[in-house]
Amino acid sequence: MEVSRFGDWDRAKVLLTNGFNQRLALAVRQATTKNALLLVREIQRGIRSQAPGGKQFAPLAEVTIERKGSSKALIDTGFLLNSITQKIMSDGAFVGLLRTSVYKNGESIANIGAIMEYGATINHPSGAVIVIPPRPFLHPTMLKYRNEVIENYRQALLSVIR
Repeated sequence: MEVSRFGDWDRAKVLLTNGFNQRLALAVRQATTKNALLLVREIQRGIRSQAPGGKQFAPLAEVTIERKGSSKALIDTGFLLNSITQKIMSDGAFVGLLRTSVYKNGESIANIGAIMEYGATINHPSGAVIVIPPRPFLHPTMLKYRNEVIENYRQALLSVIR
């Protein structure tokens, strides 16, 4: 059996040497940053529109609307909305609510975010049972922009091998 090579092997050799690993790492890092910023922006936009990723939030209970003075879910002071962030790490990125973010009273914003994302049932000391329906704001946005994120990485990789 004979093996024959075809294509521009001299160009392939140049591409795979001369700092290829560094160029690839830089392109991936730039795409990661671009994707993280995209997701933060779209998550915040989704909360403001009350339909992250195109999925409308469950309406607030009347008692909650009366207490807040607003029918907007996840928006009271804007602190949760403005705490959605990204953090670029050596091997990827974090997008969401950092565990270190806390309200003035010391309560974890990440814990509140988890309750909003997944819902909760709370047994109040008065004996009342409070059911908070899920109002996902992270997952629907990430699913909606999944293909765009993949395309950003694809373009980054292509920019290195062209």
